[in-house]
Amino acid sequence: MRFWVLLRNTFPLFVLFSFLLYGSDSVGDTQEETLVAAAEAALEKLDATNLDDDWYFSMEVVEEEELRTIRSDPHRGKYDRRELLTVNGVAADSERQRKFRESEVKRIEDLDPDATGYRYMVDAATLHLMEQGDSHAKFSFVPRIKAMEKSLDEIRGVVLLNLETQHIEEIEIRNTEKLSPAFSVIVDSFRLTLRFQPEQGENLLKKLVSHAVGKAGSLKSFDNLVAVEFSDYRRAEP
Repeated sequence: MRFWVLLRNTFPLFVLFSFLLYGSDSVGDTQEETLVAAAEAALEKLDATNLDDDWYFSMEVVEEEELRTIRSDPHRGKYDRRELLTVNGVAADSERQRKFRESEVKRIEDLDPDATGYRYMVDAATLHLMEQGDSHAKFSFVPRIKAMEKSLDEIRGVVLLNLETQHIEEIEIRNTEKLSPAFSVIVDSFRLTLRFQPEQGENLLKKLVSHAVGKAGSLKSFDNLVAVEFSDYRRAEP
């Protein structure tokens, strides 16, 4: 079983950090409030850009020693925007393309418009300043992940904000306890890392890495690592 399949529609998923306790002096509280507000604004900027609607881009997906190259064209129909081009450097045959399109239809149909976006996943009400340096601030948060609604106490997230650019550079989510996102599935270790970088005046997703280790059923173990690189961004014309 591919654990990634269980979670890919929640998008866009945990590291255990101790919450840093702050005193109650008003100066410290005001500084934290200002930084939290900056992090919220940066998350809003991320959500203001819709990759599928606004950009051409390429994806290189590595999973189970297989490399898939995908190209997204925003001017195609919603089920056909993402096209599988190659598998391990060889042009995808009609059967692989058919299966890919079926998975795209399911992915899109399963999307919940009320449970998508970075501001949904990063619950702003739970943002807490962990540490602040000259150029970066790090925040902890409790993620909202639809597939793990019953496991919120066992997952934690971290946001890295660049104070100079006011951009989010990284979002990471990990489990703090074992998870059970589906019947008979036990996840011992899970980590989702999203990295962003400036691109043509926007802050866009550069890399996504998902790593899950656990058991499906009583005997079958899995160690599923998925890495997705985004490149070749080009803004779509109206």
